[in-house]
Amino acid sequence: MQRYVLTGYTAASPETRAVYDDFMKQTGAISVPIWLQSLGHNPALARAYWERAKGTLFAGSLPLPLKEMIVFVVSARNGARYCSACHAQSVLSLDKSLAFEDLKNLASASSSLGLPAYYRTVVDFTLKVTANPNCVEDEAFEALLDEGFSREEICEIIAVIDLATMFNVYTSTLRLDLDPDYAAIL
Repeated sequence: MQRYVLTGYTAASPETRAVYDDFMKQTGAISVPIWLQSLGHNPALARAYWERAKGTLFAGSLPLPLKEMIVFVVSARNGARYCSACHAQSVLSLDKSLAFEDLKNLASASSSLGLPAYYRTVVDFTLKVTANPNCVEDEAFEALLDEGFSREEICEIIAVIDLATMFNVYTSTLRLDLDPDYAAIL
């Protein structure tokens, strides 16, 4: 059963087209992804999702590759196919030294991937929060502080985890088809 309707660029209202245009301008994409087209019937909802993603991923002090890695790890752990593929593609395009197998290993708690401690600590924290945010101990925060993260940056990490979780629920419940660029990664 098809659980969603796509609103393409030409069929979109002027308000929705403005969201699509902003997305393409910010990301450098030449087309509107399926997740955004699935919201295109409602300009306010499309804008709300896009503004949340834009504000969380493209603003703040943490580097984009780290944020993309966080979203990938959360998505892979949650079994969110659409988000896993999308953000694997993003991580791999931002860090050419990684392969998809490296990312799959990264999403497991027993990863032997030779990440710098800075990234490994964030991934470990991300895995703990994803497993159960109510059980994250002070030691997990202290490990991030010891790696040089400020309390504000820790809040930014949590916001990225939360964003990923929100999109995981949305894309998985609708069973969104993969965009052609994302399908190639899997």
